[in-house]
Amino acid sequence: MTQKLLTVKEVSEILDLKPARIYELTREKKIPFVQIGERQYRYSQMALTNWIENGGNQTQTAENQCLTPFK
Repeated sequence: MTQKLLTVKEVSEILDLKPARIYELTREKKIPFVQIGERQYRYSQMALTNWIENGGNQTQTAENQCLTPFK
């Protein structure tokens, strides 16, 4: 099964937030993300859906859901 990775723009549209706020949540590790470069992030659609369904529950922090950045 292939997992869809979303861009900051797509996540900002889903959450109805500005992209700057998505970057802020990412830096604070409050949202599940995948770092694919030094300054590039993607967001797993499945992990984001789970995060939303849990109300942004901090027990499932981004640290637990992040993947290691590609090198």
